[in-house]
Parts: sequence; C-alpha cells; structure tokens
Amino acid sequence: MRFLIVDDSTNDRELVVRRLKREFPDVDYVEVGCEADLNVAIIRDHFDIVLTDYQLNWANGLQILKIVKQRYPDVPVLMVTGTGSEEIAVEGLRSGLSNYILKSHLERLPQAVHESLEKERLQKQYDEAILQLRNSEERYREIFEQGLTGIFVCTSQGKLLTCNPAFAHIFGFSSEEEALQTNMSSLYPSPTGYQDFLSLLEHKKRLEYHELDMVQRDGTPIYIVENVVGTFDEQDKLVEIKGYIFDTTERRKLADQLQQAQRLESVGLLVSGIAHDFNNMLGGILGYTSRGLSRVTPSHPLYDNLHHIQEIANRAAKMTHQLLAFSRRQVLEPRDVNLNGVVESLLSLFGKILADHIEIEFLPEPDLQIVHVDYAQIEQVLMNLCVNAHDAMPDGGTLVIKTANVPYEEAYLHSRGQLERADYVLITIQDDGIGMDEQTRAHIFEPFFTTKEIGKGTGLGLSMVHGIIGQHNGFIDVKSAPGQGTEFSIYLPTIGSHIVEYSPINDTNAVPPAVRGGDEMVMVVEDDPDLRCLMEEALAEYGYTVMSAADGVEGLKIFQEHQGEIALVVSDLVTPRMKGKELYDAIHLINEDIKFLFVSGYQANQISQNFVLDKGFAFLQKPFDLDELAAKVREILD
Repeated sequence: MRFLIVDDSTNDRELVVRRLKREFPDVDYVEVGCEADLNVAIIRDHFDIVLTDYQLNWANGLQILKIVKQRYPDVPVLMVTGTGSEEIAVEGLRSGLSNYILKSHLERLPQAVHESLEKERLQKQYDEAILQLRNSEERYREIFEQGLTGIFVCTSQGKLLTCNPAFAHIFGFSSEEEALQTNMSSLYPSPTGYQDFLSLLEHKKRLEYHELDMVQRDGTPIYIVENVVGTFDEQDKLVEIKGYIFDTTERRKLADQLQQAQRLESVGLLVSGIAHDFNNMLGGILGYTSRGLSRVTPSHPLYDNLHHIQEIANRAAKMTHQLLAFSRRQVLEPRDVNLNGVVESLLSLFGKILADHIEIEFLPEPDLQIVHVDYAQIEQVLMNLCVNAHDAMPDGGTLVIKTANVPYEEAYLHSRGQLERADYVLITIQDDGIGMDEQTRAHIFEPFFTTKEIGKGTGLGLSMVHGIIGQHNGFIDVKSAPGQGTEFSIYLPTIGSHIVEYSPINDTNAVPPAVRGGDEMVMVVEDDPDLRCLMEEALAEYGYTVMSAADGVEGLKIFQEHQGEIALVVSDLVTPRMKGKELYDAIHLINEDIKFLFVSGYQANQISQNFVLDKGFAFLQKPFDLDELAAKVREILD
C-alpha cells in the first residue's frame, strides 16, 4: 500500500508517519511539503489514501481534496489539521472528505485510516454490484424484449401477468398489451386442454421440453415446445406459472412432409414391383386373348367372352399405368412445352364439360417460360385436377387456372427446400368448393385413398399426379380448408423462354396402317415364359426368324454364337443375372451397330436416369399388343 502525506511542516509529517507506522508497518509513505512535489507525486504515482493538512502555505486542505478527487475520484482523502473548524469539517465531508482528525488527537488517526479504507472498499464492492446488476438487467431486458423465445408469467387461473413481444407474436397478438388481456386457457385447442396442463404441472412441478398443440388468437393451430416451472405455496398449491415457449410449427410441418414423402416412397417401391409383375401377366392375358380373337369369328360362341376378357385386361393395364405414374416408373417422352398452350388445348376440348354449372377463368402469364415435359402426362395431371375441382363444387362455383414465372428463391421457400436450383413455372388450379380438412389433406396423394362414393373413383388420380410431377423434377403443394375451397400449386423447372408451337394429335378415328413383317432374325430376351412364348409366336407369324433367351447371360451367349445373323434384340429391362442395359452394353462391345428394342413393366431408369428415355433408344411399355410389337420391330429394322 502507498500513503501520501501532504503537510508543509516537516515535524508534523514525521509525527503522522510515526503514528501510522505502528499500525501500518508495511506501507510505503510518500511525503509532500510543497506544491511542485504534490503535482509530481499525483501524476507519477497512485495512492491508496491521501492525508492532508488544512492550512498550507500554497493552498488549503479543501483545494487538495479537489485536486486529488479530479484525478483519482475513488481514493479516500483524510484531513489531519490543527487549525480547522467545525464548519471546515462539514464542508469537507460534503465535498467527499473521508474523515477529519485534529493533530491534538493523533491517537485516533490509525482507526480513522482503517475506517476510510474499509469505507472505500465497501463502496467499490457496492459500485461493482450495482454495475453487475445493471448489466444483468440489461441482458435480461434484451433477452426478454428481443429474443425469439416466448416468455410469460401467469396465475394458475390463466391470467397473464407479463409476457414478451415474442410470446405475443407466436400467438398472433399485435402487442404485449393485447396479449395480456387474454386468458391462457383460450390458447388451448379444447376447453379441457388448460386443465390437463395444470394437472400435469401440479404433478411434475416443472415441465422440460414439453411438446403440445396450442392455437393462436384466431384459432390457427400451432405446435410448441415449452419449459415451464410452477410456484407453489406452503400448502403445495400452484399459485404462479413461469414459462418459455418455442414455436416449432414450421419444423413440425417439415417433419410431417418428410414422413409423408418417405411413406409415399415406400408405397411407391411396393406398388412398382407389383405393377411390373402384373404387367407381365397382363401381357400374357392380352396376348393369348388377341390370338384367340384372331382365330374366331364374331359369331363364334367364345368371341364375346374373349372380347370381354380383352376389355377387362385393358382396364387393368390402365390401372397399372396409373400405379407406375405414382411410383415414377413410367417412361416419359419429354419435349419443350408452353403450359399456356396445354391449358388452352385442354379447355377447348374439355371446357364445355367442366363448365356445365361452374365458371372457368384462365389467367395466363403473357411471357411464360418453357418447360421440358411429357405433354400427355402434364395434360393428364391438369385434367385430373380440373375434374376434382369440378366434383368439389356440386352446387356451382368458380375454377381459376393461373400460370406464372417464379424465381428459384420463391419456389424454394414454398417447397421448403425440395427443389433443385432453377427458375420455375407455377400453375395453380383453384376452386371455391367444399375444401378438405387437415387429416384428409395429409393422405390425398396416397394410392387408393379417396373421399368419393364407392364406384365414383379409384383413388389413383392424385397419386398419379404426385408421381408425374415428381418425375419431372417438380413439386406439388395443396392448400385447403373445409368450406374455403382448394388450391393446387405445381412448380416445374424451366429451360428458357423461346416460343414453342405444339399441337397434340388426338385423331381417334384414324385407321392404323397395316403391319408389315420381315425375314430378319430377331432375338427375344424375356424372363416370363408365357410372354416370351407369345412374342416368339407373334413375330414368327410375321415372318421373322426368332431366337429366345430367359435372361441376359443366356441372351449374350446366343448373340455371340449368331452375331452375324441377328438384326435386332428385343429385351426386357429387368431380367435375371444380367439387366437389359448391361446386355446392351455387352453386345455393343461386340457389334456397336446392333439395334435394340427395350420392353418393360417398369424400371425405365435402367435406360436413363429419372426414368426418361434417352434419345436413340426404342422402348415399348408392357402390356403391349402383339401387333404393336411387330410394328415397332419393323419400324426399328427399317
């Protein structure tokens, strides 16, 4: 420690130091007897306490007090004088003097110094505590007022005592004042919800990461996680509740969306496998039926039966096609398309049926960008959605179809991160019909789910829509509420803004040209024995020499033995031991000019990624008509 002694009397300074050394032997004492020495000492050193006389030959003690406090406001100053008065002592204490001692009572000096130092120490502690308290209050105020976590305090009866802006925002209030007018019980979805919450809190005393459903002031459902602590009186009765609320609504929606996508993907894998096997069986049924019909006349007793079998099998084939669309396993034939043209074409052909009791509005984007899609598949998507909208307005209403260019950021936001980076075209189909509740909306894309009466729908329409849009690297979203109509939003990636003119051919009365045969050698690779036999017989009847194999390995062996004779390979995409694409690669290493025709009930991705048929590959979807097979073979050979 360092003590500064200010006195113009050398003897008096010596007396003061001698008296203090008995109590403070380890202190460094600095003595000042003139103004110059005082200025040097104050500038150079820091002291723990200053002791000054009142009457000095260049100043008085009150002036010394002022000089010291200007430079070191926290250093205590004690006046030791023999000429002071009571008035001077009072003035000094008011100005910040720590104590006042007469030189005639130096025995009191050590105690006065102890008291001054202790007083200063306590003052420092107090100032630090006040500063920490202010900082703490500032941090708490910042957290309370600016944090994203909702904070509240309420009574056990639900009366809100305080809340922060985040709490008001979470529950849809415009301010904390408005929120404080609401009882907490009104923010629970059912009248018993708040009572159930109180019972749980009274039992557990505090709830950590407690998940529950609540509602905003307007009844909109939200999902929250809360940490809540109860305050109890001496009788263990709940009197007050403090809580912290986190809004997890968006995360819950994302989790539900992911769960639904995973469920649809699992169902899709199962459905595609079933559809593949079923298509092979349908191919056999249709093939043998077609051959049977070709051998009997319409007057034959079995002709009607065979014709009905063919019709039923064709309907079953259509259903498997829908299942493959849902599971994203059908082959697309994409082209550059302006969706405005698709809608205009659809409404010109289909609009009169839709408009029997509803009003149709089409609001196209004038400079709509171009998408690369399968025209027929997208037309099927729009037709399904328009028919559903029509059925949802049995008493009439308005159907609005809109197209728009949408930047990636907006599309990404609405899809919650499910879209690849690109610009998008948005097409919306909106009705003001009966709408759907949340539970129905969560299942509409699942196959065979329908809200229509028995016999009015298969439940495959929207599942097929979902699969087609996903196969085109797009996204479909739906907004609906009971009594408020439904809006489907479809996002498809664009490829540019050049003009595309395209008119689909829908001449159902055109007579197909006669199928020509040939004398080339064709190898058939098909693992289903019934279908393989049918294909052999049908092609043989058209004059072809046919060799067959049950899998890719056997097919490769046959080709190696007859590579100079075989003109075309007809192969299923999925065969045992060696897939169709692997067989294609192996044969093209031997002869790169050999022609291929792929057939399959699914798994078009064996040819190209995302099930889109690459240019230059020929493909025939199972089940197919045997004349269609012969026509395709002739087309490829020519």
